[in-house]
Amino acid sequence: MRLTWRDAVSTVLMLVGLCMALFVVQGWGWPLLGGVRAGIIALGVASVAACLLGSTLDRFYLTDPFGLITTLIAMTALALAIVGGLITGAQQFLLVLMVVTGMLWLLATVRHAVEGAGPSAPVWRVFR
Repeated sequence: MRLTWRDAVSTVLMLVGLCMALFVVQGWGWPLLGGVRAGIIALGVASVAACLLGSTLDRFYLTDPFGLITTLIAMTALALAIVGGLITGAQQFLLVLMVVTGMLWLLATVRHAVEGAGPSAPVWRVFR
């Protein structure tokens, strides 16, 4: 298991983002978190910060299957957030975004714990 301080800070950022979104869903009426759009923006900012902090910059992430799958999931979540949440302002999109964001964090953290700091095999070696 090779989790680093970056994983710990990313976890804290994700918890803060998910808590802010939960405050919006529960209707607590906190300042700057008055609606679904504000919750989506808060969760998006925290998620992007956690992603940038937790990702490794020593290899090209799109060369392995896990990177391709998580990128596809992240782009789908981004499209859901923009089209569904920011335009319509429906709370269901915030809930879906919370679930997808939590799943992405869990996948990345488990991968960092299992894989460690070493580089992964390129996609052409995995499928041989």
